[in-house]
Order: sequence, then C-alpha cells, then structure tokens
Amino acid sequence: MTRRAAVRQPSARAAVVFLALAALVSCAGTRTPVRVPELPAVRLSEIERQIADGSVAEALQGLDYLRREKAADLPEGSLEQLQTSALAALGDAFGRAVSGATWTDALRLARSAAALSRPDLAPGWTEKSLLRELALQDESRGEMLAGLLTRLRAVTVGEPTASELAETLAAAVGAGNPAVARTVAGLMRSRGLEPGAVPDTRPSFGDMLKGTVTIWVNRGVKIENGVGYPDRVIGSGFFIDRRGYLLTNHHVIASEVDPGYEGFSRLYVRLSGDSTERIPARVVGWDPVFDLALVKVEVEPGYVFSGSAARNASPGDRIYAIGSPGGLESTITSGIVSATGRRFLQVGDAMQVDVPVNPGNSGGPLLDEKGDLAGIVFAGIEQFEGVNFAIPWYWVERALPLLYGGGEAVHPWLGMALSETDARLEVLYAMPGEPAAKAGVEVGDILESIDGRRVATLRDAQDTLLTLAPSTLVRLAVRRGGTTRDVLACLAPRPAEPVKTAFEHDAKDPVLYPLFGMLLERTGGVLGKGSYIVRRIVRGSVSDEAGLSVDDPLIVQDWKVEEKKGYATIQIVVKKKKAGFIESAIQVSAWLATDNFL
Repeated sequence: MTRRAAVRQPSARAAVVFLALAALVSCAGTRTPVRVPELPAVRLSEIERQIADGSVAEALQGLDYLRREKAADLPEGSLEQLQTSALAALGDAFGRAVSGATWTDALRLARSAAALSRPDLAPGWTEKSLLRELALQDESRGEMLAGLLTRLRAVTVGEPTASELAETLAAAVGAGNPAVARTVAGLMRSRGLEPGAVPDTRPSFGDMLKGTVTIWVNRGVKIENGVGYPDRVIGSGFFIDRRGYLLTNHHVIASEVDPGYEGFSRLYVRLSGDSTERIPARVVGWDPVFDLALVKVEVEPGYVFSGSAARNASPGDRIYAIGSPGGLESTITSGIVSATGRRFLQVGDAMQVDVPVNPGNSGGPLLDEKGDLAGIVFAGIEQFEGVNFAIPWYWVERALPLLYGGGEAVHPWLGMALSETDARLEVLYAMPGEPAAKAGVEVGDILESIDGRRVATLRDAQDTLLTLAPSTLVRLAVRRGGTTRDVLACLAPRPAEPVKTAFEHDAKDPVLYPLFGMLLERTGGVLGKGSYIVRRIVRGSVSDEAGLSVDDPLIVQDWKVEEKKGYATIQIVVKKKKAGFIESAIQVSAWLATDNFL
C-alpha cells in the first residue's frame, strides 16, 4: 500500500493545505499560557530522588541548571554534595554495565561522562572501544547486519586504523553486504591500503526479484452500507538478512502493532514467483517516525539486498523500484531522482523520485544502477503523476539497530521546536517538563552545537541526536543575545506526536509558534475571544504564506484540532498591514506531524 495523501513538505504543503481546508469551520478556545516557576528547593528535592532512583543523568542536568542560575535559597554546599554523589553514581553504573556486558548502557553512560568532561568516570574505555564490544556481541548472537552497522558507527569516531577498516570489510563480506564492502574498500584504497578481492558484480533483476515479497495484512471483513467487503492491506517488502528478516513500511503493517486497533489482523507474505502460498510472518520492530518495520518470516531468502549510507543518491541519478502495485507482484519500474532533502518526515528528509509507484509499492526497495539500496518507497501524491517519495537508505541505516532490538523504536529528543533562519537554528518553542526547558532553553535562543558538533540545519541536529539514546547527557551550546553558554540536557524518549503532546502539556498560545509559524503577544480579550498582535513570522511557514506579517493585530475566533486527520486549523480576524489594515477573516491550517521538533 502506498500512501497517496497530501504530502507534508513545508514549502508546498502550506499553500495546498491552506486552500484545501479553508472551508472548514471549528470551535475551540485559546488559553493564556501560565508558566509556574519551579522553586530551587523543590528541584533540589527532585534531584535527590533521582540520584536515589538511579536517574543520574537527569539529576546532573538539574544540578547544572541550579548552578548556572545561582539559586540563593539553597543550603550552603548542597549542590556540591549532590554533584559528588551523582558523579559517583554515574561511575558506579558504568562499572556495573561493563561487568554485566550491557554495552548499550555502558555506551550511554560513557557519552554522558564525555558531555561532563569527565572521561575518568569511564576509565579505560572510549566510545570506539565500546561500539566494538557492542558489534562483537551482536555478531556472537548471529545478528551480522546489526553488528556491521555498529562497526560502521565505530569507524566514524575519529580516524579509523588499518585494522579497524580491515575488520569492518570482513564483517561486510560476512554479512553479505557488498555495498558496504565496496565503500570500506574505497576508504582503504584512499589511504594506500590494499583491500583484496571485493564483490563488484551487478546482480541481475532476476536475482533481485527473488529477494522481494508481497505483504498481505488480512483485516477480516468491513461492512459498508450493509455489505461486507474483504479488508486487506497490500504492500511490498524485501529481504536484508539471510535469516529471513525483511523491511517494509510501518503504515503497511500498522494494524499488527497499533494498540488502539481492536479489529482482526493477520500478517502474511507471498514470495516472488509464488502467487498462491501465503506464509505467516511477524513484526519484530517498528518505527512510526521513519515509517519502517522489520518483519521476520521463516524462509531462506533467494536474494538479500544491501546498501551503504555513504553513497548518497543525487538528482538525476537513474533508479529502479521493485514492488507489488495493486498486488501485481514482481513489478519493476525505473526513473530518476527528482530531488533530495525534502522535509517530508518528522525526522530526517526524503528523496523525491519520478519512478512510477502505486498503491502496493509501499515498502519496496529503491535501487541504484549497481543494484544497491538507495531507499525505500513510501508515499506519492495521487493528483500529481511522477511525484513520489522514498526514505533514503542513510536514514534507514540509522533506524535499523533499533528495529533489530524489537518493539517500537524509541528515539531521543530535546523537546523543542526550531526554525532554520539565516544558517542558524532558532528556538521557537520549548515544551514544559522536557529536557530543553529543564535545561533553561528559551524561545529566541540560538542552538549552535550539540556535544561540540556545530548544527546549522535541522538535519544536522537530528542526525547528531539519532546516534544517541534516551537518558544520555548532551552538552548544548546556546546563544542568547550576544552570549553563548553551555548547558547540559538529558535526552528523553521522543513522543510519536510531538504537537499533540505539546497540546496536552501546555496552553495553546505557545504552540502556535512552532505549528503555524507566528509568535503572538496577547493584548486582551473581546467577548471572551483572544486578541493578539503578531511579533514574529517564520519565513516559509503557513502564516507567512497566508500573508500575515509582524505587527498585524488579530483576534482568534475558533480552534480545531483534527487528530485522526492529522491537522489543526485556526480561524482569525486580522487587519493585515500589507493590505492597509483592512479587516478580513481567514483560516490557517497546518499538519500536526510538523518536522521542526528536535
């Protein structure tokens, strides 16, 4: 199944959504945001509890905040005593993680120690050496691809040695991933090293078809106007592991894992070349943020696909898609990469392609001319022929280790929304109770770096965070006015729907800025309706494309949040400065799945 719905690309979607939803009318009120300051003594008590509970990274974030704010009403020496206790607890936790070979925990704690500039809390270990142990552990369990991806992360930490490159090359060959093998071999040759024989033959389409499947989700019978119809979801998938693991889209198998779905749902796959047998399958891991799912089927695949994130596709490149449009299995289509860097996903970016895809193509492989994976097909716009989208393999590789871990993938986040403005990231919103707000980040601040890595785009920032896990301490360089300061933040689990979470935890007024791109200052009320003046407009936002500008006075008439349909609308009466302050009523709409939350 390929989603043929409205595409969430900011520059195009704003006008499309505004026009398409302009006739909708809603009714809801706005509230004045009330931010109650947290008393230092209360936070100190919370920090003591966090240390006792083992939430050491959160405790150290709180201590960093209180020390920067120079809270005067705290007992003398209390911060120093708690800091000593928290650091000792972090060191002890790292020691237990190493002795217990829980390398993911050890890695998280070592990175937190690095953010504190205290490598002595993880004595004898580096990020590279911990990643190597994690890779060896994966490989000992037979998870060769997961181990390979971890090795690839390790060689990006500092300058890789000749032995590290050789080991990674051997792991790529062992995992049956010639695309990564060729990439590593290229790195070795660039340093004057001889990699030896590396697979470099292009597979035939006949071979590749053996590695694709049709995904069938049987959801029983649906009743429409008293008549029953088979309720089936059809998608595509492809093998990435010799043990029968395959990838598809999350939206294809959503009924299998959605706790809110109460109907019948059974997952099957049909192998290429066999149009009759349906083989039961199970979902191992799923990721709604990247629209990915890892499925296990008890068969030995006839072909296993491989890819390398180091080889990014470029506009104009020839590509091929394999899938089951309308259930017609083993269909191959070709085209080119139309554009890259489309802000279509909540995290990362998408690739626009003109290769023909239709319902049923979702989850199928997108291949380059060498037969390597370039991405996964996941969406198209029904009204516009040849405008389709794929998840680049770069982001798939980022998500795969979590999928192999099982269950729903949990990504880290800071709990703030940003705007790319003049080659910098400006904070539009910091959600109460989330890491950024707890660290003291405020609207208008500029995020300059994360753990020393400069970030000028949302892609930079999201890419940096995706290498980390929740409960990891990170050091943020934040500029306010003319002063830059470092703050510590403890990453939290990213919610599936950040805007929905913001509405649940905050008043509506502050959420207007990241959602619609307009910063409002309340000026009063007219018959119970909020009156405001516009203080900032984000370039390219739905408010900007609706013609709103700074200093426009407006009255918020109605609100509506359509969670199931995925958008919010706000109806306002405004006196636009650009229109000579003539009063007019307009409605502005925005997708809830906005891409600016970090």
